[in-house]
Amino acid sequence: MSSVQHEPDPHETAPSRGTEAAGHARDAFRAAPGFELLFLLQKFTTEADRYAETVRRKHGLARNDVHALNAVMEAERQGETTTPGALRERLVLSSAAMTTVIDRLEASGHLERRHSREDRRQIEVTPTPSARETGREMFDPMVRHMLPVLADYTPTQLEFLAGIMNRLTQAIAEAREELQRS
Repeated sequence: MSSVQHEPDPHETAPSRGTEAAGHARDAFRAAPGFELLFLLQKFTTEADRYAETVRRKHGLARNDVHALNAVMEAERQGETTTPGALRERLVLSSAAMTTVIDRLEASGHLERRHSREDRRQIEVTPTPSARETGREMFDPMVRHMLPVLADYTPTQLEFLAGIMNRLTQAIAEAREELQRS
């Protein structure tokens, strides 16, 4: 195999110092422990998004509808209530867009608006039995396929993995907040 020497193209510009610095930063990222794992997490997230897209279409729900239902039901599981404002912040939507989502979910029988018991001026949104049933129909197949995989691991290993996932989730939230501030 012969080695061919190429003359530099006079029309190409040399990388700027900023570009070189960014390249060095990327190289440092690539060398960091766990960098390849981020690609596996991205692949997992992409596949989970594809699953969610498939089931949301099957159930005639918009993407933000599913995110809103998940957030409201997660709050309920944690014994918390959700307001339209808190939901808007969590979903990173405008007030008008959030109102549209809540209106649509209320009209379809998945959410209810009600006054807070503590402060009657405050409105809370709660899931209905229909939302819970739809959630089970949507996500039980995924759970049925994932639980056997998780069953191969010890409780200690699962606890370790849960800790990692919680920390990575927090890191993503912090990165999003940083972008929102800039």
